[in-house]
Amino acid sequence: SIAPPENLQLQSHLLQLPNEIKHAIYGYCFAAGVPIIDPVINDKRQDGDNKAPVLGIALLQTCRRVYYEADRRPLFSHNIFRFTSVDRVRSFFRSLGSDFTPFLHDIEIDTRKVHSNHPGIGREWLHYLAWGGGSWGKTLGSLREDAPGLKCLRLNFESWPSIPMFRSELWNLLRCMMGQMEGLERILVIGASKGAGMAKREPWSSVHFVGGDDVGSDDLIQRMWNTVDGEDDHKVIRWTRCDGKLHLEVVSKAYLVKNIDRRWIERSMQKKQTDPWPANGT
Repeated sequence: SIAPPENLQLQSHLLQLPNEIKHAIYGYCFAAGVPIIDPVINDKRQDGDNKAPVLGIALLQTCRRVYYEADRRPLFSHNIFRFTSVDRVRSFFRSLGSDFTPFLHDIEIDTRKVHSNHPGIGREWLHYLAWGGGSWGKTLGSLREDAPGLKCLRLNFESWPSIPMFRSELWNLLRCMMGQMEGLERILVIGASKGAGMAKREPWSSVHFVGGDDVGSDDLIQRMWNTVDGEDDHKVIRWTRCDGKLHLEVVSKAYLVKNIDRRWIERSMQKKQTDPWPANGT
């Protein structure tokens, strides 16, 4: 263990700042700005696909005073943690411990590994997202138990062009993932959407998320809507297009104004039915 500081480093301009300013700076240092993929505590491997983004955690090594006074909670509350398997997410939570798990607010599930020849991968996600609590959730694993402070959940289906599954099977997986969720403040479904033809389709069309529109029940928005807490008039549907991706979300207005867009005031619409949908809209 590291001994408490004896030298208060009063010559440092940073450490002379008021506490609220120092902690704001520490928080910015700990924010990655991009999703952290399959994080592993105290892992030093250099995975070519999942290199860790640059984080300012080296700040904790500058001196013992910073090590002791820096608030580490923003490292978990200000970042998006993306996982590609249930095993990865559960291993992360087990190694993290109960001190910081309540501060993980934003988790992304990447479905790139689901496969028709390995149906167990999809089933594991469905069981983990069943939102079960109590002894069952603790024994078999549950996102609700592992991340009690979860506010935002992202379901990433942007890899649908290369996922070896029938479009209808993939669509059913997406729908079932939300079947028993509740109490969120924001949920996003991420798809791949490129070209003028895609731009004319409704942002909630299954084409963007599984590559087909004849895939079964057209209830994506309703299922997303039911996962977000609050009255109907306190929630909105939003979408954004960027770099060939479509982000579709249902979010509470309070969370939207506080954490995403403080200037949001109204919804957007098509002017004509034949017009492309706005790239970004509500």
